[in-house]
Amino acid sequence: MINTVFFDFGGVIAEEGWQDGLNDIARFHNLDSKKFFDDACDVLWSTGYMYGKATEKELWDGIYSRYELKMSVDEMRGLIFDRFTIRKPMLELVEKIGAKGYRLAILSDQTNWLDEFNEKYGFFSLFEKVYNSYHIGKGKSDQTLFPEVCKDFGAVPAEVLFVDDNAGHIERASNEGLQTVHFTDWKNDITVIEKLLNL
Repeated sequence: MINTVFFDFGGVIAEEGWQDGLNDIARFHNLDSKKFFDDACDVLWSTGYMYGKATEKELWDGIYSRYELKMSVDEMRGLIFDRFTIRKPMLELVEKIGAKGYRLAILSDQTNWLDEFNEKYGFFSLFEKVYNSYHIGKGKSDQTLFPEVCKDFGAVPAEVLFVDDNAGHIERASNEGLQTVHFTDWKNDITVIEKLLNL
C-alpha cells in the first residue's frame, strides 16, 4: 500500500536543464557535448558544490580552468536555468496526488539553484518536505540516503513510491525496498503513476 510519493526535480517535475543547458553551451563553442557535460559534472561533484561544500563561483572557476569559454557566467547560467522548464502537467499531478491524501516530498540531487527555481515558480508549497543534496550533504548515488530519508519522513520504504529519471537512483531505491517508477517518458509515466495510485 503506497501512502507516500517522493519526486525527483530535474527530468521529472522539470525538464533536465543541467544537461540540456550544457549541451547548448557546448554547441555554441563547437565543443564535444558529451565530453563537456562529463567534465562539468566532474567539477560539480569533485568541488562538493552538489553537497553544499563549495560555492557556485568554485563551480564556474573549475569549468573555466578546463575550457576557454566566450560566454560569461551569467550567460551560461541563464541558458541552464531557462532549460529547467517546469512541466505544468506534473504540478497538476502532484496536486491531484496530494488531494487524495498521499504524503509528498521532493528528493533531488540539486544545488542552491533549486531554491531559486522555487522562488520563481513556487512549487515547494505542494510538498511536505524538500530533500536537496545541497542542504542535506548527501546524494542519491549513496544508497544509504533512501532509508535515512524514509526514516526522517516517518515513512516505511515499502509504502513509498519514488519517481526518478536516473536508472541508477531507481535501482538503489529499489534495493532499499521503495517502490519505483523510472521516469523516461513523462506523458506516458503520468498515466503509470495515476494507475499505481488509483487516481
